[in-house]
Amino acid sequence: MWGEMKLRKQGWRVILIMLLTFAVLAAGIALRGQFSQRSQTQSVPTLVQKKPHHFSAQQKRTFISKVGNPAVKIYVKNRQVLPSVVIAQAILESQFGTSELSTDANNLFGIKGTYRGQSVQFYTREIENGKSIKVLAQFRKYPNLASSIADHNQLVSAKFIKSKNILSYRQSTRLLQENGYATDPHYASKLNHLIVEYHLSNYDLKALNARV
Repeated sequence: MWGEMKLRKQGWRVILIMLLTFAVLAAGIALRGQFSQRSQTQSVPTLVQKKPHHFSAQQKRTFISKVGNPAVKIYVKNRQVLPSVVIAQAILESQFGTSELSTDANNLFGIKGTYRGQSVQFYTREIENGKSIKVLAQFRKYPNLASSIADHNQLVSAKFIKSKNILSYRQSTRLLQENGYATDPHYASKLNHLIVEYHLSNYDLKALNARV
């Protein structure tokens, strides 16, 4: 009898030791996971955009021209994405070319993924189920602004504004909104406001009157 009790006590000791060991291991794994997550969050920058009113009128005109002229040339060739829409998206997404994504990767439009194998990572804000959440995303990195504008045109033509010869910028921005270019529910209205505020439809007229 005494021998059996002794064996039972030893058995319970073994079980307790095993449980304590598992608890310590689990706590260590959890701590490493939290530390790793904090380290990753601190090492990857967050996209921070400046507001348009921080820029001079000359800065705005220069940027609009820098995007508008190549956008006109592309529209003359394929009659796909109105220059006013291209410029408005560039203003909204890059804040007149000053966002970190624009300066670090020449990405004017916040296009995700990779470009010829090149990309950068940023934390950014997305709207999901009506709530703003912070997510880690991979964005395309371009060698220059011209390649960013050309790639944007190709992407929008293929997935968001598939019809040619659309002459209404409001119809174009509505298609961008409906086809999910951005998660912001007010994306189209923001683009329309920028087009009106900076008279960007003048670039549409320039493109439509240009000789092929």
